[in-house]
Amino acid sequence: MPAISETDWSLRYRDALARYAEPLLRAVADKLVRPRAKQPAEELLDKAVATIINAPVIDRRIKDQPPAARKILAFMGLSRQPRWKVGHLLTLLAALDHNDGFAPVQTLLEAGLLFPELDAQGPPIDDFAAWFGAAGTHNAVVVALPGVAVRARSEDLGLPNLANSDHEGGTARQADGLEWPLRLAVVWQQVHADSVRLTQGNTLFKRDLLRLQSDAVLAAPPVDQSAPIADAGVFSLLWAHAVGLLTERDGTLETGAFPPVWEGPLFPLLTDLFAALPLVESWNPLVGYAPTENGLSATPTAGLLALLLARDFVHPDAVAEWLWSQHPSWAGALPAESAKDRGAGWVRGFLLGVGYPLGVVEVSGDLVRLSAFGRFALFGEKEPPAPPTFPQTLLVQPNAEVLAYRQGLTPALIASLSRFAGWKGIGPACTLELTPEQTYRGLESGLTLPMIVQTLNRHGTRPVPAGVADLLQRWASKRERITVFASAVLVEFQTPAELDAAVARGVVALRLTDRIGMTADGGEPSLSHLRLIGNRDYESKPQRCLTTADDGVTLTVDTPQADLLLEAEIGQFAEPLPIEPNGTRRFRLTPASLRRAIENGRPLAELDGWFVERSGAPLSAAGRLLLLGSQLPSPQAFRLLVVKLPTVEVADGVMQWPGTRALVAERLGPQAVSVDEEQFEAFRTALKELGVNVA
Repeated sequence: MPAISETDWSLRYRDALARYAEPLLRAVADKLVRPRAKQPAEELLDKAVATIINAPVIDRRIKDQPPAARKILAFMGLSRQPRWKVGHLLTLLAALDHNDGFAPVQTLLEAGLLFPELDAQGPPIDDFAAWFGAAGTHNAVVVALPGVAVRARSEDLGLPNLANSDHEGGTARQADGLEWPLRLAVVWQQVHADSVRLTQGNTLFKRDLLRLQSDAVLAAPPVDQSAPIADAGVFSLLWAHAVGLLTERDGTLETGAFPPVWEGPLFPLLTDLFAALPLVESWNPLVGYAPTENGLSATPTAGLLALLLARDFVHPDAVAEWLWSQHPSWAGALPAESAKDRGAGWVRGFLLGVGYPLGVVEVSGDLVRLSAFGRFALFGEKEPPAPPTFPQTLLVQPNAEVLAYRQGLTPALIASLSRFAGWKGIGPACTLELTPEQTYRGLESGLTLPMIVQTLNRHGTRPVPAGVADLLQRWASKRERITVFASAVLVEFQTPAELDAAVARGVVALRLTDRIGMTADGGEPSLSHLRLIGNRDYESKPQRCLTTADDGVTLTVDTPQADLLLEAEIGQFAEPLPIEPNGTRRFRLTPASLRRAIENGRPLAELDGWFVERSGAPLSAAGRLLLLGSQLPSPQAFRLLVVKLPTVEVADGVMQWPGTRALVAERLGPQAVSVDEEQFEAFRTALKELGVNVA
């Protein structure tokens, strides 16, 4: 699911509690907030929200819970998934020999540490047991705020130590973590070309199922395959839906824009994919696509337990043996022939076929354990260093095929390529194809031809061949249609609402932007319906109409001095902010907006010239930092002592005298120098010989 801010989580929590009947709300508040006197319901809601984000208080509340309830929160924290079906949580407890039914979940609900996911049209809740009975064991969902669940992550679950004592050490084999992002991008591209419909039972139609099962790219084994899995294409589709890459609307899976996490480094994306794993239900590594009648698959719970049991090097057979005897429903969900190895094939498929390509586990011989990234994802240990980057990784061939060398791929580049080039193969060198259809889809998604060519050139080992550039130009020109007006009067309104009103009255007919319109024939509109506050001569020199705030990234428009071209120009490298009540327009520079300007062919020198014209000064220092920060050498941090000397003359002498000059790391100012900690005693002794005592 898409990332949700802490504020949004708090609002969800408050909205859920607001749906409680007042007696139930007061009972929950008595345990969570512990008010000293009776207070209005609204105040209790506010105090509950304030308490649930107060870490020390939550630690105490968690400690007060019985062991089974604490383990539920621990499982939710370890999985990084805040939404769990109650049936899955009870299954996890049953695997740990806690067979108390709904009681532990009800205890957490009554303590305010969990809240139910409610139907927006449903009645208020006056009893949690009644709600659970109405929602059903298989459909009832409870939610824990991520900040609450993570506090219980260190709870001892009582899992056995299955570590293999025969492991001889050595270097373990790790995957690059790109396999699943690539496959999810392929699925996104396929659904973008042809959406996937779901039946009334929320299952796949046979047509779409066969399409995913027979797709050559998705069905091909991974580059570094350690264990095969069934229906990898279907699994990719379900996972893409769970992580928010696909959305469901009216029984159809459709694509939207790639979520923002795809614009960042690899590990945050892999963490999002890991957190979405418990939401993948209708699949298992042995059978493949396996929707269940009750909608409660054993895959989420058995998969999480398998990962937790692999904290140290273990043999998959040992994990399978434990699951076979402890998990209440897993063995029954496996094919009959799995009894021969007691489900070891399922465990190898999940750990080695799903976890290993994701980078969560590493392999040494026949043994498997959590990788450094896996320990970070589950237990919150230190995040491993990011892999090295190789920006030039594409080779565009004269036949319009593109080779993408795997070691240089990033989530952002994968997402960008998926919008305008078709994936043909995933391997050490992935292959893509530039086609008219993919070019049209890229243009429809908001890309322009210069942006496509810029991406290929920026990441290419050599420039795009002239023949390929000509092909792209011809494909793009067939799609573009231009309407030419011999003359036009553009009318700019203060707010989008004013433009809406003008369109409704027929004053203007064509909406060019959210605030600019013109008449259908390009003639002058009736000014009797307009309040004219200024006009512009577009043959004159652009006026200075921007002010850069002290933060260096917020730009304020001087409306009387601005012209209609300003918004079109500034929109190429700045993001609009909400219009203030007085009509003032503001924009903000961001790394993404400035990077977009460079990709669109606006170099730094051109940006400086534009800012000088519009504001009287070049791009601010903060803007330069956002634009060039990723290209600069990494800053270095040192631990040094700062010594402030009494006068400038003394500082000059210290820098000149050989006895102290060699001990000074750097002069920081007229009277200040920095000295390495190891050199400080020698520095102080040298000055003491001159009668200067350093305090």
